[in-house]
Amino acid sequence: MPHSIENQTIAIFGLGRSGLAVAKAARDRGALPTVYDQSSLENLAKPEILTEAEGHGLPVVLNWDGTLPKSDLLVVNPAVRKDHPLILQLKDELEIISEVEFAYRISRAPILAITGTNGKSTTTVMLYRCLLAAGEEAILCGNIFGSGHPEMPLTDAAASATEDQVLVAEISSFQLEWVREFRPKVAGITNITSDHLDRYEGVNDYAKTKLRIFAAQQEDDFVVIRGHDPVVSKPKGPQVLTFGATAEHAHIDEDGISFFGERFLTANWSLQEPHNRANAAMAALMAYAFLKHKHAPVVQDAIENRKAKSNAKRTVYSGRTAEITDSIPAVLLEPFEDMAPLKHRMEFLGARNGIRVINNSMCTNPDAVVKSAQSVRDSVHVLLGGVNKGLSFKPVKAFLANQRHRGYLFGRDAAEINAELGGEIPIYGTMEEAFAAATVAVVSGEVIMLAPGCASSDQFRDFRHRGDVFTELAKEWLDHAN
Repeated sequence: MPHSIENQTIAIFGLGRSGLAVAKAARDRGALPTVYDQSSLENLAKPEILTEAEGHGLPVVLNWDGTLPKSDLLVVNPAVRKDHPLILQLKDELEIISEVEFAYRISRAPILAITGTNGKSTTTVMLYRCLLAAGEEAILCGNIFGSGHPEMPLTDAAASATEDQVLVAEISSFQLEWVREFRPKVAGITNITSDHLDRYEGVNDYAKTKLRIFAAQQEDDFVVIRGHDPVVSKPKGPQVLTFGATAEHAHIDEDGISFFGERFLTANWSLQEPHNRANAAMAALMAYAFLKHKHAPVVQDAIENRKAKSNAKRTVYSGRTAEITDSIPAVLLEPFEDMAPLKHRMEFLGARNGIRVINNSMCTNPDAVVKSAQSVRDSVHVLLGGVNKGLSFKPVKAFLANQRHRGYLFGRDAAEINAELGGEIPIYGTMEEAFAAATVAVVSGEVIMLAPGCASSDQFRDFRHRGDVFTELAKEWLDHAN
């Protein structure tokens, strides 16, 4: 049951789209919210959100110095570090939670949650489409942004959803730092590799934060993770399903995926990259787990009257037994036949004289640079740079050592990254200059790809703005084909 917050005084630290959503939901439930932000009016990153807050009659305090009237709760924007001086000052005075925790406390609908370093947005949309195909009223929400699909902050979704709907949420590590009771019905982790080391003490600290997505789950909940993942261990309590090349429940090979022993070929899928087969396997398993719980014991009765096989498979995890039906509904895989890449995520923009152009602005760590470039299987001219998040670019150095590929650096930390790459990568002042240089060097059969491996906050508002600028550059060049 949702928590009652009527008459509570709620402080919200950070004026952003999630902060605005929390304030509106709190006010609508009889609470007394105030949004606090340290920025001045002149320095607000998104002044339009202030205008919207004022239009709703929501109080906003700018130039905040940490002074608070007596409050029941502080909801922290994910952009605010957990070691922020004001957080350290206030943490012993009142309860501090994240927007994800707040949304969970007011939601009547179950939440299916996905986190991970790479692939979480695509997997979240895949799960959303699986559930729609199965006839569920799914709502895409959470940290997902700029996907090209209908999306909203998790709190907006939680505030409006009914118990018959289901929230499909992408969750970031930042949002998991202050969870307490957050209990998704099904939770999954795509993968964990080095990221955000400018915010965490090390990879272990980052990984521990990601694993908090499972912390409150219980025996009738589900976890979906990679088989034999070296970083993500199986949690005790919830039922565990695995996907991947060495997985038991969704085994991936070069030509297809086997769900509980039933094989499905993937040759007709629109997204053929190995990482997208893994994303699809994870999404389908999460959808299956939710439907199994909702419609148990026979899932298929709720899906186009398909019959479930009668055999059952018993698999032991963490000392307890989970009963899994022997088949996964084929309807859950149908969305993958025509699914296009998300905007700014390996988004194909067009071709000119045999040269393909791909926008992968959402690529914000070095591991993703390598995997993205390798997935196209052709020589790649990759545009790199921006604000490094304390990450090593050694994997990119090894990739570029193959003379088939070339790098083009731009952005604030280009010189620092270049030093790690061996000092031989050309540096440009802007992404526009880097793109122009790539168009001169590229030849037919090769690819120009924006895969920055960095945050975008030096030259762009966010990754979406960066991708939009790249798209305009690319389209202008593509339109001048000979």
